Amino acid sequence: MPRIARWLAPALLAAPLLAGCNLSQEPEATATVSPDQVLQTAQAIAAATLQAVTPSATATPAPPTATPILETATLEPTATPGSPILTAIYNANVRFGPGEEYPVIDFLLAGQTADVVGRNDDTDIGTWWLIERTELGRNGWIWSGAVEVSGSTAGVPPVEKPPTPEPTKGPSKTPGPTSAPSATPAPSLTPTP
Repeated sequence: MPRIARWLAPALLAAPLLAGCNLSQEPEATATVSPDQVLQTAQAIAAATLQAVTPSATATPAPPTATPILETATLEPTATPGSPILTAIYNANVRFGPGEEYPVIDFLLAGQTADVVGRNDDTDIGTWWLIERTELGRNGWIWSGAVEVSGSTAGVPPVEKPPTPEPTKGPSKTPGPTSAPSATPAPSLTPTP
């Protein structure tokens, strides 16, 4: 019995596999296309492509628009090529206006330079220069005694002073409760041994 079991088990397993392969039927025939048919198809596609209409873009004119009217702003003096340049002799204050009554808004350190864009000669201590400091974005006024100017100042336009700032008021004193002054005893000196 063991001999029969050895060959019977593989035979029983192989039978369904061979039945699934269907070796008794003939293979299906595949359709073949002749070279003439391929050539005719390619020529038909090429002819259709050549006859196709390609849409072209047509320029449509933009409708006219109203031109805005720009208001003319007051021109600020600006540095022009060849305008004078000043160099600080020592650390100097840059002020909001041409005079010591204006607040300090920046500093020009010794050796730093700035473009001169305006002037004001209407002060008791001499000329004040309006400078443009593009790297810092803080334009202001500096006294001519603190700087050396290189280049011609003949074309530097005079500039009016800005309004003088209002002095800031300190805290107002309000009367507090009144009381009669009291006598404070004087400290006594005690000798130390």
